[in-house]
Amino acid sequence: MDFSTSWFIIDRNKKHEVISHEDLSKLDPHTYTLLQNFKSHQDAMSEMAQLVKQNINAANEKIDHIKKAH
Repeated sequence: MDFSTSWFIIDRNKKHEVISHEDLSKLDPHTYTLLQNFKSHQDAMSEMAQLVKQNINAANEKIDHIKKAH
């Protein structure tokens, strides 16, 4: 895989981001966590959408659990 044309999902400041290799190479490596790499921007965005949905579902489950506890 040619990483120079890859797209990456990173976690930075507790948020998911899709970023190009060019932009990723400009970041301080200690400021983010690399989650996955993809051949296309579309593939990376699709996977990020799934990650966001999972995070929303997890947050809703926590909220429901707290509501039931009170």
